[in-house]
Amino acid sequence: MTFSTEEEIWTPSLNGLINEAAAGLRVCPGAKMDMQGVAQAVFNRQPDDALVGESLLIAAGYAHDPSVRQAAASGGVTTALLDHLFARGEIDVAYCSAGRDPKHGKAVLARSSDEIRQAMGSHYHPINYGSQLPALVDSSDRFAFVGLPCEIAAMREVMMARPDVRDRCVALIGLFCGGINRFSGIGKYIENFGTDPKAVDDIDYRDGAWPGQIRLTTTDGAAPKIIPRIMNNSRWNILRYVISFQGYWMLPRCRICPDQIADFADIAVGDPHLPRFKSYGSPGYSAVIARTKKGLEIINDAVEASAVVLEPLSRDELVKSQGYTLENRRQALLYSKVASFLGMKPPEISIYKGLQNHKTWHQYVYAFVDLIKIKVRQRKWLRPFYMPLQIFEYLFLTFSVRVLLNRLGKLARGK
Repeated sequence: MTFSTEEEIWTPSLNGLINEAAAGLRVCPGAKMDMQGVAQAVFNRQPDDALVGESLLIAAGYAHDPSVRQAAASGGVTTALLDHLFARGEIDVAYCSAGRDPKHGKAVLARSSDEIRQAMGSHYHPINYGSQLPALVDSSDRFAFVGLPCEIAAMREVMMARPDVRDRCVALIGLFCGGINRFSGIGKYIENFGTDPKAVDDIDYRDGAWPGQIRLTTTDGAAPKIIPRIMNNSRWNILRYVISFQGYWMLPRCRICPDQIADFADIAVGDPHLPRFKSYGSPGYSAVIARTKKGLEIINDAVEASAVVLEPLSRDELVKSQGYTLENRRQALLYSKVASFLGMKPPEISIYKGLQNHKTWHQYVYAFVDLIKIKVRQRKWLRPFYMPLQIFEYLFLTFSVRVLLNRLGKLARGK
């Protein structure tokens, strides 16, 4: 992997993981995301539910161990499952991310529960996630692989090309993803709270009670600073947060992505953004989807062993918890067409057949707004207009008079 300082991303290089260059390019989801093809290979069919994908179980859950639940990004289910697999002797290693340094985040091969705990937390900026992939592929270890939806899809492609790797894979655990952002954009938000982003050497995006605040540690040795994300924040700072984390600095490939909820994982885990969970004031909850028989067996075994606790979560609640972005992501082919119209180079995309006739004019508007933000980021002189444009989106892209009046009131009160 090599780092581009201009684009602020890590890009892969082919070093013999796959013998043929064409196959090597195939496994990279940045170049191609064939939802239909991978679904056919993994499940031998297209999903009946094109919005949610394959599911044998949908539930809310959390780690039974309160220390794991408290320290995790949401409910600690991923950590609890990995702990359980280590305790049962079913895996030798877990492939996951570690290091919250904005410059040196990378993958690790965790070989114990203690090492898993050191790797807990979320990453919202690019890291070198391929750093340990050659070591994993060339080993004889039984492994669990934890990754974002695109990373899970890539690993499925590797496993299709390398049966020996497939045979050693105990579980693919996918994390719901809203997109990755350049750290320079995140730094713009941090600056609002009096911290120089260049001085940050550790950033925890989900510190404390769920859904968490941002915890910054700086090189000067000062006490860590806690700054809000969405909850307990002013309306103006929420707009600044959205500008930095969900707009102009998002990686283009993330904007043209059909998979928000890890369709090709054995187990998919993410945040259930519903009032009944947020109002608890609890250490956190995870939405959990078992997509394969193997994934369902692991979850059931973890529940029976009191490693994980599950609560009911309906399919419709799951969809609601992911907001409008889930439907927009499923229309990535529409986003791809808009990107081409704007002169961008989109990846090669296929979406499930059940989604192809469900485009709405509202989604065209979202696609244009989302992608034009990425285009205008290249024009620094336009940056003073980011806030007015974000206010316009905030007020008018939800076409509801009641919501519009409510939002105007909140802006006026600064809440």
